[in-house]
Amino acid sequence: MSANLTVTANSLNTARLNLSPFALSDADELFLIRGDSEAMRYWDWPADKSRMGTLVVAREMLHDASTGAAKIWTARLGDGAFVGVVDLSAIMAHEADLGFMIRRDYWGRGYAFGAAMLAILNAKALGMARLKARIHADNLRSRKLLERLGFAAGETRDMEIRPGVAKRCQFFALENLAARFDQGSSSLSQ
Repeated sequence: MSANLTVTANSLNTARLNLSPFALSDADELFLIRGDSEAMRYWDWPADKSRMGTLVVAREMLHDASTGAAKIWTARLGDGAFVGVVDLSAIMAHEADLGFMIRRDYWGRGYAFGAAMLAILNAKALGMARLKARIHADNLRSRKLLERLGFAAGETRDMEIRPGVAKRCQFFALENLAARFDQGSSSLSQ
């Protein structure tokens, strides 16, 4: 990821990736992920059956953002192509949960890492000390990404992910954000 980071009041940008606040107008493109059963394989809910279903979810996401419970960004390439979304949710005083959804045709290109790194840098700027993440235990791609971002694996246990549906989940944490980053850099210090 480029160390050249531009932050404005409403966006986070690198040479490769631009993050801007999620908007209702992004819902149609979000359906490219939420309507893809393979992309949703490790998500807590099945793929949306229609764009209207994604629109309902987008409204819920925006409600969470409006209450301060979440910060949600749309990730795009420099040419405006929609890559996915990344978020900080369940925001409390000094911690939040990190989440990300990337279009399947962009998997394996480093965009999830870039978008997540920008969200982590935003969390650090907000004074958060800890980020958490939860994945389905068999989601190897997300596990590798979280470990690359510096998250430490925690417990693995069965949990109800939606009414009547349980999955084996693994929990991760990224502690002491301020100490994990070089000052002024977008790279993790080890």
